[in-house]
Amino acid sequence: MMESDPQTAAELLHEWFGSILHLADEALFGIVPEGPHRDAVVLDVLKRNARILSEGELDNEGKLYSPLCYFLAAACRTLRISLGAGHWRAAVDNLVHLQQQTAGARAESARVGLEIGSPAALFKQEFDEAIHQAAIAGGVSYLNRENRQVALGLAINWGMRLLLAYAVDCRGSSTGTGLKDLGWVANVVGPILHSPSRAQ
Repeated sequence: MMESDPQTAAELLHEWFGSILHLADEALFGIVPEGPHRDAVVLDVLKRNARILSEGELDNEGKLYSPLCYFLAAACRTLRISLGAGHWRAAVDNLVHLQQQTAGARAESARVGLEIGSPAALFKQEFDEAIHQAAIAGGVSYLNRENRQVALGLAINWGMRLLLAYAVDCRGSSTGTGLKDLGWVANVVGPILHSPSRAQ
């Protein structure tokens, strides 16, 4: 059982995502040498997975896990940025805060007949809008190149949060065999969400 410590979780997620990037570099992006051809491959991976995610629905089976991981890896390589433990800590804290906020608003929303959705659903809405604005899943963006890059950065931001919330919603659990899959992510984040010390 993982400890319910946001900083430890952030460091574990940072290390885990480093493995995702390494895999993507070796198995996907590395099919061609560094240079324009590799940039084109990265862009292809980015667009393909953005389309899968924008057209996909949230599920409880983990079908969006691979596209989310490949999208985040390709987006980071496209913008030439790296995600540190601080980025993952912000994502964990944001999820904790949003879960508390939506739990408090659920009764009120039911009284007025509105559905506010789960944290994963709310993050997916923001993610979908960001990739739409970045024009990487098809369609047209009226933003200039610089602002489309900002939108892609926002998509990374929302994608990280979506991944964490989605993992918890799928309620997967790691088999204990050393796998660091969606169930492992849920095991890292879940205890923090259910920790009594998080209730405010």
